[in-house]
Amino acid sequence: MYDKRLDAVIKTADLGSFNKAAKALGYTAPALVKQVNAFEQEIGFAVFERSNKGIGLTPAGRLLVDDARDIVERCRRALERASSQERDDGLVRVGMSLYQSGQPLLQLCQDLILNGLDLRIQFVPVADTHESYLRTVEHFGDEVDVLASTRFAPEEERNCDMVVLGDPPLCLNVALGDVLAGRDDVEVGELAGRRVLVPMRGNPYIDSARDEIAEQAAGVEFVEFTFYDMTIFDRCAMGNEVLLSKEIWRGLHPLVSTVGVRWDKTIPYCLYYSKDPSPAVRKFVRAAAELRG
Repeated sequence: MYDKRLDAVIKTADLGSFNKAAKALGYTAPALVKQVNAFEQEIGFAVFERSNKGIGLTPAGRLLVDDARDIVERCRRALERASSQERDDGLVRVGMSLYQSGQPLLQLCQDLILNGLDLRIQFVPVADTHESYLRTVEHFGDEVDVLASTRFAPEEERNCDMVVLGDPPLCLNVALGDVLAGRDDVEVGELAGRRVLVPMRGNPYIDSARDEIAEQAAGVEFVEFTFYDMTIFDRCAMGNEVLLSKEIWRGLHPLVSTVGVRWDKTIPYCLYYSKDPSPAVRKFVRAAAELRG
């Protein structure tokens, strides 16, 4: 899955010696040196500086080795996941993301196991961007089998199935020192004259909440952002701006306070999966739907 000569390069970098690296990998020293030399010739620059005092990484070599470690580890994990799937059809790979999935997904998986679900669950990290989530949905079964998220736009659900696990309310996040901090809930009109951070339009549930704020809070100013990430929560924590947020993220950032709103605005929390799921995934989804009603 990767150029195996990287093993020789990385081991030499770790041990600082061709002889020690060769012994560790089970090669003769000339054979290992031949691999490294051929690799350097092929990529067009020196990875190692050679002198009478020994060897060391060149600046370019240091960058290459750092990235190579990540490549080797990714390949190892990919093979491990594939091997696990091959060995055991009872494995369900759950995509895990800090912002989209959150604590509710972890709690769901724990509850399923405690309720006797006889499947193996493996958590697979998914990058915290909307684009990454959509790519995962388009390729269910490659690395991830199921994914939890607040509801996508209808056109983004065309290649997958889903069950609704809950309907949590939309809420607000404010800095700990904000006048609204510590309140259980507020009226929409109390946002009059405030700057409110909102995602760009496209999600009908969030757009509906935004429209109600615009109608009931005079002089409100909306500041749009592309997607929720830690920089948005940091901005909320350090400023005087209100963040339109989701109840599933309560407690996510230690420096923001979550405040409810006296409205009926919610956003479904869903479990997405392939239109052609494996028996294990089908069993997982059915158990999750039954457990969450």
